[in-house]
Amino acid sequence: MFHEWILSLVRTVVPKAVGGVLGWLALHGIVIEGLTEGQISLGATVLGAAVYYAVVRALELKYPVLGVLLGSTKQPSYSKSKAGA
Repeated sequence: MFHEWILSLVRTVVPKAVGGVLGWLALHGIVIEGLTEGQISLGATVLGAAVYYAVVRALELKYPVLGVLLGSTKQPSYSKSKAGA
């Protein structure tokens, strides 16, 4: 159970890290009237992470080895606990 939690955490954090890098890259050379660099970076980070995750998950369905781009090729599996059933 704990291993599955760690696996799900890794597969959540890796896309966020990629989004952070994309957000950092967006700060270089982008000027939008009325927006701060922080707002632009945040938007690029969220959008970048979401797009990255969606694309990798879609490709992973056909090519499971690409799961490594999310931090692990193994997908977490969740089961109902007896307390919740």
